[in-house]
Amino acid sequence: MRDLITSNKKFIGITLLLVIMASITATIVPVLIQFFSKQTDKIDVRLFVFAVIAMIFSFLIQFLLLIYRQNYAAKFNTQHLSSLIKKMYKLKYDQYNKFEPTYLINRIFTAVDTLYIFLITSFESVIQAIFLILFSLILSFSIHWSIATILLFLIPINFFGFRFINNSLKSKMEELQFMGAVSNKDLVATLSNVDYIKQIPAYQDLEKAIIPKIEKLYKVLSKTNKFAQGSSSIIDFVNQIIQNILYISVTYCIIQKWLPISSIIMIGVIFPLFFSSLKKLTEVNINLKSLETSNDFIKNDLEDHAENDGLIKIEKIEKITLKDPEFRIEDSRFKFLINEVLLKNQIVYVQGDSGSGKSSLLKLLIKFRESSGIEINEIPIHLINNASLRSKIGYISQNTTILSRTIEENIGFGRLLTRKEKDIIEESKILEPIFQTKKWSTLLTENGANLSGGEKQRIAIARMLIKDVDVYIFDESTSSIDEVSAKFLFQSLTKLSNGKIMIYTSHDKMFKSYATHTILIETVRE
Repeated sequence: MRDLITSNKKFIGITLLLVIMASITATIVPVLIQFFSKQTDKIDVRLFVFAVIAMIFSFLIQFLLLIYRQNYAAKFNTQHLSSLIKKMYKLKYDQYNKFEPTYLINRIFTAVDTLYIFLITSFESVIQAIFLILFSLILSFSIHWSIATILLFLIPINFFGFRFINNSLKSKMEELQFMGAVSNKDLVATLSNVDYIKQIPAYQDLEKAIIPKIEKLYKVLSKTNKFAQGSSSIIDFVNQIIQNILYISVTYCIIQKWLPISSIIMIGVIFPLFFSSLKKLTEVNINLKSLETSNDFIKNDLEDHAENDGLIKIEKIEKITLKDPEFRIEDSRFKFLINEVLLKNQIVYVQGDSGSGKSSLLKLLIKFRESSGIEINEIPIHLINNASLRSKIGYISQNTTILSRTIEENIGFGRLLTRKEKDIIEESKILEPIFQTKKWSTLLTENGANLSGGEKQRIAIARMLIKDVDVYIFDESTSSIDEVSAKFLFQSLTKLSNGKIMIYTSHDKMFKSYATHTILIETVRE
């Protein structure tokens, strides 16, 4: 909680100001009643005038602060989301795949929403409740010490009661967030394949695949809410009994003239403030545990599995040395029986049977996994800074990420291209087949549905061309396109690879003829 407050000082500061102004609005009437009752036995028009002016002034300040906070919240949520996506980006490669991207994205959005909801509702409610409870105790003591004592006695009952509820809720919230992320992941994965979905004869067939997990999710949600609301209602019931007893007692004391008649007005304001504040504490249970669960996810799943980074930055890649590279996947150790030195102007074909580890070797060159036996410019690869290394390598796999933006923004990966970058791409003629039917401003649909497999790969290659890289790596990048397109791409790539190291794999050995060097994969598993 201390880290939460420290890292969000401005947002919390605005929230505290809102709490103070809201509390002033809520308590101004009993304060004025108490003040005027000590000045005179009569309640005159000044009380109403002062009360109305004070409430209007307080409301206006609240309104302005609320607008400012919501404007700030947009920036706050964006920055928080970006920081969590950065943690996801820095995950170890195998952990990234193990957790699955859609699951991680769902949990990240949940974490962002949970923190935001906590700060604008639960945190605000707790602070305001504490302020109003203290204020109510002071005013009730001014009526009679016994009233304040009874109200004070209710505080530990509520505190320890909610503490028990909170501890029991944590495991339930962990299950709920996990189930929510898994259900959403499966739903998106299923419904995003439009061709498959539309060929299903009847909705009932689709329903059988997606509804069971969703039903299980809502059952977990129902179970969690029943516990939280049911246990909280018991504490509410105790509070209501005490409140009614106090009302009857004060009324009796007024009838007996042991207390002034203004006391009934005072408790008519104080009791609702005090008991509604206690009730607010019951409403933060789920939000608080959701926040703790999200924070556990951030620490245990994201931060504890961050990839290691080197300290040495490189400006160029002059050569790559392979000395029997080794790496691990969980408890298994793999070793490539390769001793090669790769230099500029070489076009290297990596040859091996399916499953021999061709893709794994290429992934080691960009530090997807930790390894030994690989040197860049005679520096062990694990000592090299990740960003420095990856900025000098262009890597294209079988799958190309296509954004739902224009062709220009796709190549710029979210940004517009400079005139110089457009000239480089146009001179390469890599997009020439695409521009026969499209232009820079053509909007691409989800996952590039309005592109062919070959056109997607051209987009990926165009992205790589505008980067200042020294190494091109193509991992089965022509496997999903036709032979004519693949030949054209290889002819273009071999021309563009002048002065660079080009490394590629292909299931079609026909493309081996483009290589100047060949590496035969032989892998030992221990």
